Amino acid sequence: MKKIVFLSSILVLLSVLCSCEEDLPLYDSQQARLNFKYNYSHSDSLISYSFVYYGDIKQDTVWVTLNTMGFPADHDRQFELRQVPSPNGENAVPGKHYVSFDDPGYKSRYLVVPAHAVTIDVPIIMLRDASLKSTMVALRVMVKDNENFISGYANELFKEITFTDMLTKPDAWGAAMNWYFGEYGKVKHQFMIDVTGEKWDDDYINSFINDYGYVTYLKSKLRTALDEENARRRAAGLGDLCEENGMLINWGQF
Repeated sequence: MKKIVFLSSILVLLSVLCSCEEDLPLYDSQQARLNFKYNYSHSDSLISYSFVYYGDIKQDTVWVTLNTMGFPADHDRQFELRQVPSPNGENAVPGKHYVSFDDPGYKSRYLVVPAHAVTIDVPIIMLRDASLKSTMVALRVMVKDNENFISGYANELFKEITFTDMLTKPDAWGAAMNWYFGEYGKVKHQFMIDVTGEKWDDDYINSFINDYGYVTYLKSKLRTALDEENARRRAAGLGDLCEENGMLINWGQF
């Protein structure tokens, strides 16, 4: 009797599962969408850049990746990008700070999803305008709906690049950097670059911040160099190296 009840229960369960499977709608939307690719989290939407690290170049490129939603097509599909206001500062000016997304050559070369492709890398071409010597601009980019694509997931709608031609505080200069090397300052930042030959940007900081031995080495190198620099300044009748606001350069608590 127990076997009959058990077999009956299995048959009922299979019947329910088959019924549910039959009721599931097939994905048949003809509307294609584009999402910006985020690797880890929402912080991936923000990119910082400074021309100051890169010699005499007149322009540079940040690449962003977009993924398609919907069925691939057997033909090339044009898409569009648009700039939207940023809450993070002065907005970049097309044609002045970056190559406009409406530029015919740019559109025809870069804003196309090739046939059968499901991902596309797009260059955001930044221009080294003289105004960037004294300001930072923000460029927030979204997909502009057209006959081929509309925006995708609400949490993957944009990428934003902030860029300048000045030294700026790296995003990676957080609590650990404050502990090891003190509060951020532009004079300190330039001094660290000059002494080590490294950029002290996000990539460099993230490469060593958890390596206690290397941090100790850097700290010793910078302390020695600052002592020597201040000795030269004193001999020349100058004060110790300090920030523009008069704060002396120091190396934190460690």
